[in-house]
Amino acid sequence: MAHEFLVLSLLFLVPGGVVWLARPDLRGLMKRVALASLPFAATERLFYPAYWTPKFLFDLADTIGFGVEDVLFLVGLSAFSSTAYAVVLRRTPVPRASPAAPGAAARTWWRAAAAIALTLAAAGALLAAGVPILYAAVAAMAGVAAALLAARADLLVPSLLGALLSAAIYLGLCLVFAALVPGVFARTWRPSVLLPGRALLGVPLDEILYGLGAGFAGTVFPAWAFDFRYAKAARPAPRAGWRRAG
Repeated sequence: MAHEFLVLSLLFLVPGGVVWLARPDLRGLMKRVALASLPFAATERLFYPAYWTPKFLFDLADTIGFGVEDVLFLVGLSAFSSTAYAVVLRRTPVPRASPAAPGAAARTWWRAAAAIALTLAAAGALLAAGVPILYAAVAAMAGVAAALLAARADLLVPSLLGALLSAAIYLGLCLVFAALVPGVFARTWRPSVLLPGRALLGVPLDEILYGLGAGFAGTVFPAWAFDFRYAKAARPAPRAGWRRAG
């Protein structure tokens, strides 16, 4: 298949699409995190071709350094990594302070921008020190998220569960991807540096590690940047005409 990354990117949109339809209370969170994730699309030039060699639509990675696939992939990844904990544990974001406070929205986006800049800077520093890009990216995400936990200890358990749940979703999507495009990991991915030949059900452990880091950061970052906490979500109202059995 010529455009493997496009297939993977479209697959990654599926969980977020399901969450969007099933949990309207999470749509605001998903939109903000998707927007915040877009700057990371430009980092594709660091992954391609050092980490992998997919073919991009219109050969955009060779001309501008990233492709349409990167945007789709990041939107999908951000959608399920930021909501996995909330969906599975039936939680919903609740503002910690009044959103009507003067300048509140601007402050939250400044916080988001600062965290994004810090993550990119940390990844760049690790890359300059000789750390391969995949591991530099994961370490930067996890390191910045861990630093944010110092200010938000209440996010420790959600972040750990979010990391595990996101990694599980990531693995599941990669398994579907491998079934749709047989041999894709052996053909398109470069040999691992730190985890040579290591795989889980045929999926490189590097990819699962990336999903773990994305889930960890995806749970902590928005809650810190947009200043909300996770509260128990109300159960959906029964449909009209529903009757209790018996």
